[in-house]
Amino acid sequence: MLFRCSAKLHYTVGVDRGFKAIPMTRKDLQELSRLRLREAEALYEARLYDGCVYLAGYAVELALKARICRLLRVSEYPSGDLGKAFKVHSLEQLKVLAGLSPDIDVRKNKGLFDNWSKAVAWNPEQRYESPGKYRAGEARVILDSLTAKPNGVFTWLSKRW
Repeated sequence: MLFRCSAKLHYTVGVDRGFKAIPMTRKDLQELSRLRLREAEALYEARLYDGCVYLAGYAVELALKARICRLLRVSEYPSGDLGKAFKVHSLEQLKVLAGLSPDIDVRKNKGLFDNWSKAVAWNPEQRYESPGKYRAGEARVILDSLTAKPNGVFTWLSKRW
């Protein structure tokens, strides 16, 4: 049996000739989010800055989706007909769906807001951009905006998912 993770937020399990989609749980999203952040840091160390920034953004997306599961009190990220409303990649839209807009506000927490402002520029379409867009300094700023304590975006989200 083959296990792999698909881009549709489902695990796919190989069963004979076909694949069966299994919705991702909140715990799956948390674990995958942590993994993507570790991978982003490894890519930074390998001087692969575009990939670093790309995976750092995915770490935030997955963390927000785990938070949405908590907010909705569901064990799995919404799929099927209901899932269409949640099939988004925009970090700004996911912030709203996760109920976090009032918390990520310059008047409430300037440090978190500043870090969010650096992370929110991410877009999944970056995977199609020509290599060399990001340099070491820019990638480091983005990673630091996620991992700073206590107001790094990932640090903060992981206490609320």
